[in-house]
Amino acid sequence: MSRGDAGSDGDDVPRIYVRSLGETASALVEYVEHGIEEEGVPWVVESGFDGDCVAIAHEAAVESPLKIGVCVSDTRLVVHHKQLAADAPVFDVTDPATASARHLGSNAARLAKGTPLRPVE
Repeated sequence: MSRGDAGSDGDDVPRIYVRSLGETASALVEYVEHGIEEEGVPWVVESGFDGDCVAIAHEAAVESPLKIGVCVSDTRLVVHHKQLAADAPVFDVTDPATASARHLGSNAARLAKGTPLRPVE
């Protein structure tokens, strides 16, 4: 598990939950983390999940105090918000490039902050 504390060591810090399927997709997870870090929002990465990326991202959003959940697999990256329907994520990108992963991480953080989103290519 990896944490981005944005300057805090407390366990009670609200965070975006980033979940990866299996033990793979580490490069994409790193780029998602870079994007979130650029926006100064805390996050936590949990790995070893199994199942549908949209469902896992929604579950992460429901559990996240910031209401934002991200799921990363080798072939898919999903950003979800707690207030959206379980089958309607904010972003659902198939075969994302590393640059897209970084932008999606940034947008996940921007959702948490309530700032305008960046276009994702």
